[in-house]
Amino acid sequence: MKKLNFCLLAIVLPVVVILLIGGIILYNLIDVNLNDLNGKGQVVSTIESPNNNYVAEIRLIDENGNATTPIQQAVSVSSNASNQNHLEEETVYWEIHSDSETPEVNWLDEDTINVNGKIIDVLDKDTYYNWQETK
Repeated sequence: MKKLNFCLLAIVLPVVVILLIGGIILYNLIDVNLNDLNGKGQVVSTIESPNNNYVAEIRLIDENGNATTPIQQAVSVSSNASNQNHLEEETVYWEIHSDSETPEVNWLDEDTINVNGKIIDVLDKDTYYNWQETK
């Protein structure tokens, strides 16, 4: 009986360790930060802020030809050269599952943008929208 328990433990323990390590690796590959999306995708339109201090780029990211994942929507904001609050293509919005083909984007004021109903202050990273982090 002890030999059977030892054999069972010798088989189960390595399998559990391998699955745990594989899960951690897979999670790190799937977990995407907004900064990882900077510069990715095709720019479909640009919208300047009211005083032209910022430019919002609406991008569609289609990495697999829409075969295994839906088209992703991203909005990044960059500063114009004269702006004192310099942003260098900062992704502020990322959505995978959306009802629309392209996001609806409107500037509310010089530092605030509305993307598909999400209000984002371009100077406050806590307001950036990442669909993975919604609760």
